[in-house]
Amino acid sequence: MEYLKRLVFFKLAVIYLRYLIGFAFMFASLVKIQGDRFTIISVDQPVGYFFEAMYQTGLYWNFLGWGQFIAGTLLMTQRFATIGVMIFLPIMLNVFIITHAIDFGPGTPIITTLMLLATIFLLLWDYKKWIFLFQPDHLIKVDLTQTPKDHFMTDPIWAYTGITFIGITLFQRLTPYLRYDVWMILMVVIGVCAFILKIVKDRVQQRRVAPAKL
Repeated sequence: MEYLKRLVFFKLAVIYLRYLIGFAFMFASLVKIQGDRFTIISVDQPVGYFFEAMYQTGLYWNFLGWGQFIAGTLLMTQRFATIGVMIFLPIMLNVFIITHAIDFGPGTPIITTLMLLATIFLLLWDYKKWIFLFQPDHLIKVDLTQTPKDHFMTDPIWAYTGITFIGITLFQRLTPYLRYDVWMILMVVIGVCAFILKIVKDRVQQRRVAPAKL
């Protein structure tokens, strides 16, 4: 894992996986928080019956929504992504088991399997922050102050982008002023612009450092 952390490709993969998973569940959570039905599938079918039963619980339906919202939001902030993925793992595992236990069709179980694997990958990426939980108390040594700062992963650009995603998603879901297709295009454009801005920023900094070394 330490080798992968030195590769820009995997750093970007982690950052945008956090955005993607966090966004997917934050968007789905708002339906539950508002007390709306998640699907219009007939209760004559197992999937429709299952979702209708959860919807009728009321408080539990809202609780699921808030759990997904909190986990998704924390993931997208990047700064608190480790806490987010630790909350998200049991939620995702639950979704994974449900989609394999009930006939959701051929595609959904594949998607939830990939999402679970992505969640596990994100958890392993931050293993230094939680691995000590599995060690005896008298053997715990936590001192990461000598670890070099990863300026790429900790760049404020990623946090600002995540907060922007959260704001736009809330605006789209809670108001009638932003069409679904426009919102999706806007999210993609912002994600691409964040990447370009980061590359340009790094190149400018490299040019400034180069003369100083000479």
